Parts: sequence; structure tokens; C-alpha cells
Amino acid sequence: MATKRIAKSSIDWAAFAKRVPEGQKSMYLQFKAKSDGYLRRVLAQPENMPALDWAQYSSRLGTAGMVDQFKKQMEGLKIPYPEDKVSPQIDSQAKEAEQQVRKFTTDSNARIDGYKAELAKWDTVPAFDQMTMEEFREHFPDLALDPVNRPTYWPHTPEAQLPDEPAEH
Repeated sequence: MATKRIAKSSIDWAAFAKRVPEGQKSMYLQFKAKSDGYLRRVLAQPENMPALDWAQYSSRLGTAGMVDQFKKQMEGLKIPYPEDKVSPQIDSQAKEAEQQVRKFTTDSNARIDGYKAELAKWDTVPAFDQMTMEEFREHFPDLALDPVNRPTYWPHTPEAQLPDEPAEH
């Protein structure tokens, strides 16, 4: 019975060890040693309780009906194994976490594709020290000076510009 319970919840320690960061290896090894100790102690116990020798008890006790009464009560005693009420909750949380991981992965891949496209755009931009004003305006139209459509005052910084004129009624 103990081996059935343990086999149901066995851990793949090799896969677990691959996911442990280098800085936490010592804590992982301590945890594994403690778990192995618990496993050894469970496996050292017999699968079933040892049978009682009722004949020995009846030979030592003077009252004859007392041992038979105890035997009857012991055989009638059934201790149920606790039912598992938590596993369905854990399974549902694992499914939710798996969905969140999938969503995060797809979102991350979309962001990565966007970043790759942006990097590809930067590959076409020449170095700033080799760029002309026309090339700068072509690659960065929102930052380039536009004296016709957006005239500015020297030194052409946002602080040096006049505030926007209020709209006329």
C-alpha cells in the first residue's frame, strides 16, 4: 500500500534538477535528502499492520470473555484512508497556470517578433555621425526640424519654444 501511494506521487528528480538555478543547488540537495529520508522511513514500514495473536492474550488473561470482546471490537474497527479533496483543486490550478504560461508565451513571441522588426528597421539606418540632415528627416520625421510645417526658434529645444497659442473663439 505504501509503495502504491508513493508511486502515484513520485517525482522526476532529474527533470527537477535541470530547472534549479545554480545559486539554489545547495537548497535543492537538502530538500532532496530530506525527501529521500522520508521515503526510506515510509518504505521501512510494513504494508499492513501485524496480526494480533489472540490466543496468547486469552492464555494470559483470566477473564475469558474479555479477549473475545476486544477481538470482536478490533475486527469491527475500520479506519478509512483519508479521501483526497485537494488534488482536484491542484489540478485545476495547474491547468490555469498552464493556460497562463501558454498566453504569456504567445504574447512574448509576438513582442519578440515586433522587436525583431524594429531591429531590422535599425539595420537600415546609417550611423548618426555619417547621416545627413535629409537622411535624419527621412528616418525620424517626428524628431527632424521642419521649418515649413513646424517652425521653431533657436536652439530648437522644447524649452526654448513659445507656448501653443490658445484657440480663438
